Amino acid sequence: MDNHHLKLNPEMQHFGLVEDCKLQSWSVIGSGGFGLIYKAKHKDLGMEVAIKLLHCDDGSSASLQKEAEFMRQGGSPYVVRVFGVYRGVPPGRWLSSQMGLVMELMERGSVESLLKRLRGPLPWPLAFRLAHQVALGMNFMHKLCPPLLHLDLKPCNVLLDHRRDSTDPLSISSITRPI
Repeated sequence: MDNHHLKLNPEMQHFGLVEDCKLQSWSVIGSGGFGLIYKAKHKDLGMEVAIKLLHCDDGSSASLQKEAEFMRQGGSPYVVRVFGVYRGVPPGRWLSSQMGLVMELMERGSVESLLKRLRGPLPWPLAFRLAHQVALGMNFMHKLCPPLLHLDLKPCNVLLDHRRDSTDPLSISSITRPI
């Protein structure tokens, strides 16, 4: 992938561009159809973040930038926060520049990993609370202008958050498109 394919749209220039010098201690924590997910320490924020990298530039970088721009319209405690757009060469097997989203790290895993740990269904009170919180996150995304659709809502993309309280509230990892 050539570096000229990785230029930010002009409207994205003000959206937090995160380059290699801002990140340290990278490690792979997951993967999906879009690419790899890394955990790294963001030097300026003083916290660990998740970086969702694209496999290749097949036009997805434009949609990635649009997703980041839409998420700037406001926040919801039920949708993963996006801190900026990453552009750089991650450590390891990469030889050329990559693009990705820099997002809050959800260290408690996903609903899928919770189901595996429990070896069975969620207790009804927790299942209802999680369903309600997913609905709140989806409602937030649908009320953006233009609305965003989650294109891959499933247990592995519903991430658990430890910040709000001890009852495992969640946030939605979004693979989205505007409508």
